[in-house]
Amino acid sequence: MIQKRLLLCLMICVFIFRAVAPAQSGSGPAAPSQSGLGATAPATVGDFVLTDHNGRPFRLRDHRGEVILLFFGYTSCTEACPVILGRINSVFKQLGADRDKTLAVFISVDPERDTTQVLRDYVGYFSAHTVALTGKKEEIDAVVKQYGAKYEIEKSDSALGYHINHTTYIYLIDTGGTLRSRFNYTDRPATIVEGVRRLLAGPG
Repeated sequence: MIQKRLLLCLMICVFIFRAVAPAQSGSGPAAPSQSGLGATAPATVGDFVLTDHNGRPFRLRDHRGEVILLFFGYTSCTEACPVILGRINSVFKQLGADRDKTLAVFISVDPERDTTQVLRDYVGYFSAHTVALTGKKEEIDAVVKQYGAKYEIEKSDSALGYHINHTTYIYLIDTGGTLRSRFNYTDRPATIVEGVRRLLAGPG
């Protein structure tokens, strides 16, 4: 089941990037009218602790000095999540040496299905600079609230029994832990790369 799910995600990513079309809104939550650096007023979102895909505690404060690209999703998602992970892969390729100062943080909103093993297999198909997180529902909900994000579990007739509607922003956090901006999940990788590099260059 996991292998089939991952294969489907990868096929979707290949299709998207072969198209090389301008960013556009599609399935999933509606995209905001603005994105990129400056679209969100700087805000300190605070620390949080969740469990990473290797079963170890992940503390946001332990990654001061890195630019963070944070997003919410779940491994069974066949729409926005594969697009986001494909974008992240492309961003790291374009960053070159700066990739070592940048980390993508994928927070699952489906802890019932997304065990550490499932998350480990999932991120293994994407960038080595991506960490996937899970935790107790109340822990995840607290982080979702910190970022003003949302998710909703809906029952369906699919084999999985339900799907999840969720916020699809990619949140840009600077080296001091301040939320500086957010991107649409359809934004071009070059736009995200520009935002990362501005923060790595320092204040200004």
